[in-house]
Amino acid sequence: MFINNVELPNIDVADALVMEHYEAALDKVQKKANEISKNSSGKRRSELIRAQCKAVFEFLDEVFGEGTAEKVFGESVNLRICLDAFDAVVSEVNKLEDKITQRYKSKYENRQPQKNHNGKGKKKNHNHYKPKLVAPAQK
Repeated sequence: MFINNVELPNIDVADALVMEHYEAALDKVQKKANEISKNSSGKRRSELIRAQCKAVFEFLDEVFGEGTAEKVFGESVNLRICLDAFDAVVSEVNKLEDKITQRYKSKYENRQPQKNHNGKGKKKNHNHYKPKLVAPAQK
């Protein structure tokens, strides 16, 4: 995946450990965003922008490795660019999850049970000796 013209590896959404790491980093970003919004009164706009970008920087470093944020953003601390990058990562992970889900759904849900043509799989009626019930005749 490319973020801000920097190629980053795809996240292996089929690996439980990788996804746990990603989800933990995502939870941290959401927690920090909530803290920032709660504590925003009285702060300068530049401080809020830096705090939000810092949360995204830490997210990228946790998910892709230390130094990723510096490679992606350089010296820039632009909230629009940070949020676009964060959204791009989350969107890409969602696409990869959907892709792998569809792959396995199509592989396993569309399978029809094998028909046994030699008669061994037929259900036996063990009550074949009982008479069939017939509705009483209407008068």
